[in-house]
Amino acid sequence: MILLQRFPANVDLTPITQALWQHKMPHRVRFVESEQQLWLQDSAQHGAAQTLMQQVLQGNAGEEPAHSILSDQVNSSFMGAALLSLAHAKAWFRLTPITLLVFLVAVLVALFSQLGTDLQAVAWLSFFPLVLDTQAYLVNGFEHLWQQPWRLISPMLLHFGWLHMVFNLLWWLDLGRRIEHQSKLLLVALLLVTSLAANVAQAWQEASLFGGLSGVIYGLLGYIWVIDRYNAPRYHLPQSILIFMLLWLLLGVSGLFSALGFGAMANMAHLGGLVAGVVWAFLHTLLWRIRSNNR
Repeated sequence: MILLQRFPANVDLTPITQALWQHKMPHRVRFVESEQQLWLQDSAQHGAAQTLMQQVLQGNAGEEPAHSILSDQVNSSFMGAALLSLAHAKAWFRLTPITLLVFLVAVLVALFSQLGTDLQAVAWLSFFPLVLDTQAYLVNGFEHLWQQPWRLISPMLLHFGWLHMVFNLLWWLDLGRRIEHQSKLLLVALLLVTSLAANVAQAWQEASLFGGLSGVIYGLLGYIWVIDRYNAPRYHLPQSILIFMLLWLLLGVSGLFSALGFGAMANMAHLGGLVAGVVWAFLHTLLWRIRSNNR
């Protein structure tokens, strides 16, 4: 892939991307910090794509672009900073709606369940049904899933404590947006598959009250690592992040966090999500290579 052009985050690239697709020029739009990057898949089409892009931009010359309006308004005042932040927020939501939607739902569930302390709220989303009588207890087994299939994935929205929620959601924003910039459908599929694998793995180990997006995060991490390792890099995840997360996983499996009084970690959920993401990535890679060989 070759970089075609950089644009401010608040510029609507829809007319340009539509024109490129109409002329059969595969491309990707990546959101990097405060800008959008338009990448062209075939470098041989670079000249034609540049010409087409200029034609589209000149065709809209009669309309003052949003970023020029903002640049006139933005100054050192608070209002200017607020306008710029609002423009960035709108651009971010337009580019990564699924990532932000899951983020907002997780925050709302955390508020509704009082970060897992309101057991009546938690009972709606926990993997195992939670019966509240004179004391709370879990109903073992998997039979209830035939009537309540949402429990296979709903635990990913539960978080128990501020640190638990903030840690997971920050990683979700980072990894989720990387994948959503490539494909929204892929992110939805990975979210469902890795959540399912993580929750079933943890439930299979023991009947307990667990939750969080960490299994999904490890699934996304595994997917990104394999795709960039065995294909042309597209997610550009720093190696330091991969090393840190794997060390965190090993520390959790070792039982160190429990010994230090930080509570038990859902280690099987982390492993289940990671394995699901890695397997998906290898299957995806195999499919791409089969299609490439058939051309």
